[in-house]
Amino acid sequence: MSGQAVLKYRAQGPVLQRYLDSVAFVQVIRGPLGSGKTTCSAAKLFKLICDQRPTKEGIRKSRYAAVRNTYPDLKNTTIRDWRSVVPDNCGRFTMGVPPEHKLDFDLPDGTRVVSEVIFLALDRPDDVRKLRGMQLTGAWINEMKELPKAILDMITGRVDRYPAPGFSNWVGILGDTNAWDDDHWLEELDRLRIKGELPGYEFFVQPPAVMKIDGRWMVNPLAENLKVLKPDYYQRQIAGKRDAWIKVNLENRIGISFDGKPVHPDYDDTVHVAPDILRPVPGVVFVGMDFGLSPAAAFFQLQPNGQWFGLEEVVCTDMGAVRFADAVKRKVAEMKQIVPGLTFIFRGDPAGDERVGTDESTVFQTLRLNGIPAQPCSTNDPALRRDALDRPLTRIALGKPGLLISPTMKVFRRGMAGGYCYKRIEVPGTEKFRDVPDKNEFSHVVEAGEYALLDAGEHATRNSPGAQILAAQGAVTPTSNWNPLDA
Repeated sequence: MSGQAVLKYRAQGPVLQRYLDSVAFVQVIRGPLGSGKTTCSAAKLFKLICDQRPTKEGIRKSRYAAVRNTYPDLKNTTIRDWRSVVPDNCGRFTMGVPPEHKLDFDLPDGTRVVSEVIFLALDRPDDVRKLRGMQLTGAWINEMKELPKAILDMITGRVDRYPAPGFSNWVGILGDTNAWDDDHWLEELDRLRIKGELPGYEFFVQPPAVMKIDGRWMVNPLAENLKVLKPDYYQRQIAGKRDAWIKVNLENRIGISFDGKPVHPDYDDTVHVAPDILRPVPGVVFVGMDFGLSPAAAFFQLQPNGQWFGLEEVVCTDMGAVRFADAVKRKVAEMKQIVPGLTFIFRGDPAGDERVGTDESTVFQTLRLNGIPAQPCSTNDPALRRDALDRPLTRIALGKPGLLISPTMKVFRRGMAGGYCYKRIEVPGTEKFRDVPDKNEFSHVVEAGEYALLDAGEHATRNSPGAQILAAQGAVTPTSNWNPLDA
């Protein structure tokens, strides 16, 4: 058994103090980078461990899980911050699989703390399985917005199980995070909480670290944790960053931001997204498609004023060409109900014209057999198709943005805001990114948008706005009187 523990921590701000004092079942603190929320969470967890109800023998038993989305983040951030708070003489830390901190020390009141903190990374399948079967007192979810809601749902069923149900002074979940997206599951929980539908949930919002004054980002003198930071900490964070990144990570505003180099850096969610849902006008709608097991389609239309409208998206997961065709046909039918007589031109990744080894058919043949008269795009040159989407992003059409996206295109928007990106490479002393974009849940629908505009007049070397559409490779003649509802 180790000696006595002395924790030296003082909350650096009123919101941090309220979070520290909360007894809610689920507690979530949202704050900017550098605001001290992670350190406060670690200090609070240690305080809960020390405040656990003692047994008749005077032993304060507890078991907690500390959860992060990836093992590198768990090791380099969560564990590092935890060990910076917890005194070294409190127990034995082992970097096993998973890492564990076995605490064993005396308190001044004569009781003894015996506790386990188990550190789990959810990019390791074994850790997920271990979490599913744990008997816990409570849990700490570090950078909560990076995890799916299913993890919170699972953990809520694993707490209040050790040392026995109903025994502990407090059971529940601590969560700290930067600002999340406006369609994130945490935003939905917060809405339900405000309505009074989530008793036992408490959300804490720290002040912004920076504010925009007269067009310039300035440090907020009311930001928390400033005494701990270097005087130029936030000025260095602002330098070279896009407004969208600053708003989420420093201003603590709900929004969209990703850690990577955006493939389409000129996109701005505050500029290129319409305030209301966009509707088609009579005429032609261009539909771009990207294939694979996560196929996607993006619907664009050129407006009389020269603007491109992004109208709709179809985003699928683990779906073959037949079911994808059905999803696209349903979307076409919905749009035709709004504007009867719309014409649709379908263009897709030319790789879809290659035969599949299992049945020797191509994706385009399958689509056409299922009612989608699709043709391969004129090229799959990455630079040309990305430029087809970039050109209207930087264009002004009669005083309005050259590209305007309907708020319904949620996945496309997140992809454009940086979800579709060049991943950062960890190189000490410099900022480097991969040469090719990361293939992820956002890449397919953004590339579908590139295909839509490529042969619709935005081809950088062979087309100009309003020019005749390029003849696609492997062109086919659409079936006359085609009905989108036909199988």
